Amino acid sequence: MSTNKKRFSLGLVAVLVCSLMVTTANAAKTYKFTMQNMFSLNHPVTVAMNKLAADVKEKSDGRIVIQVLPAGALVKGPSIFESVGMGSIDMGTTCSAYHSGILPVAATAFALPGDPRGVNEIKEFIYQDKIFKFFRDSYATQNVLYGAPLIMDGYTIVSKKPINSWEDLKTMKVRASGTIAKTLKKMDIPTVFIPFSEIYVALSRGTIDAEISGNHAESYLAKTFEVAKYQTTPYISGAQNCEVITNLDRYNELPDDLKAILETALKDSALNMIDAFEAENSAVIEKMKEAGTEFVELPDEVMQKWIATAVKMWDEELTTDDLSAQYIALVKENLKSLGYEL
Repeated sequence: MSTNKKRFSLGLVAVLVCSLMVTTANAAKTYKFTMQNMFSLNHPVTVAMNKLAADVKEKSDGRIVIQVLPAGALVKGPSIFESVGMGSIDMGTTCSAYHSGILPVAATAFALPGDPRGVNEIKEFIYQDKIFKFFRDSYATQNVLYGAPLIMDGYTIVSKKPINSWEDLKTMKVRASGTIAKTLKKMDIPTVFIPFSEIYVALSRGTIDAEISGNHAESYLAKTFEVAKYQTTPYISGAQNCEVITNLDRYNELPDDLKAILETALKDSALNMIDAFEAENSAVIEKMKEAGTEFVELPDEVMQKWIATAVKMWDEELTTDDLSAQYIALVKENLKSLGYEL
């Protein structure tokens, strides 16, 4: 064998050996992620995240380990998005309304007032290829991977007196925030902001007469039904789009096979959370009825006025940045395809 052939053969062997060593190292390496959860221990999101961690560990043969931390363990809810982007924590659960100052389109997408779509319609919308890519690309600008939506029912109005019209709200002190508060303002209904954790006490003391902060199941979990017996139907917003997020650099460290496992588990967690919330909702509505809660159905004309005002607010106040304008256009396109008239 010539010298050149020998050198070539030895070089090829060396390349193969190095390749095998890298492959073996990747196969053996354990990737550990710390997830800061923002939801309470009894919340369906927490249940879904614990299942996500268990599923990923099992399907990856222990090569991915996710430690789910209880709310507030490292950072509080409003700081999770920025902390994940910076790499201070690897993963997190958060609600997009919290990071409006960093990524305005996130707040635009959260519980859009007047959006008539329910949880399953919004789930199908987000998982359209072009919509999911839109979220991924938008969040990537902040070094964050949009992992999966955590979709739950929209907002009800919890009040101490029954509400049958928007005029009724004008006589009350109403706690609201974000785009809901903006829509109410356009209807000449003043609002106040009180942190979520203080709503129960504010209702019980009469500091506020009504609050808009979540759905029926969340009212049950927060126990606000104990101090305000009326809740409106239908929901006055589209579904709440919370999310699981991951630091983009940490995600990109994963080999392709582990990325695939994580992606599957993330989507499964989104579906599991929806199922858990639906089961929770049905059960707690009955429990609240037994405790004296009354569900007041808003008349069609009242809801139509709300939707018309909200859509006007979308165009006037939610299209001031390019990504938000794109998102509103995508929402309108989807609503039209589903047969909704705005």
